[in-house]
Amino acid sequence: MKIFTTTILLLSLSTATFADNTTNFNQKKDQKISKITQRLVNASKRKMCMQNATSLNEMQTCRVQKHQNKPFKLKKGMTFEEKKTKVVNRITNHISKMNQRKTCIENALNIADLKACKPTKKHKK
Repeated sequence: MKIFTTTILLLSLSTATFADNTTNFNQKKDQKISKITQRLVNASKRKMCMQNATSLNEMQTCRVQKHQNKPFKLKKGMTFEEKKTKVVNRITNHISKMNQRKTCIENALNIADLKACKPTKKHKK
């Protein structure tokens, strides 16, 4: 009888632990999806702002707050439209990468899958 009671107790503890890990995983997954969705919304707003800009000063106001003090500069021979296209393309690429990451997170079935979705940092040479 003692062994039977102990077995039932161990099974219930392992089930509770598994359920807790699943809940924790789902919470982490939901948090990550929520964060990346907000970042996608912000990037889309920035892209729209850049597309509608008619001058470098207007483009400046579209920048992320930490970069608003760094003025946009045109390289020699570059037109405003070329600069604008270059910036919009960069934002578009960033949005694309965030969408890929969001899809990866949404399809994750466990913590290892979730960790695999994390982007790797590129080192500048």
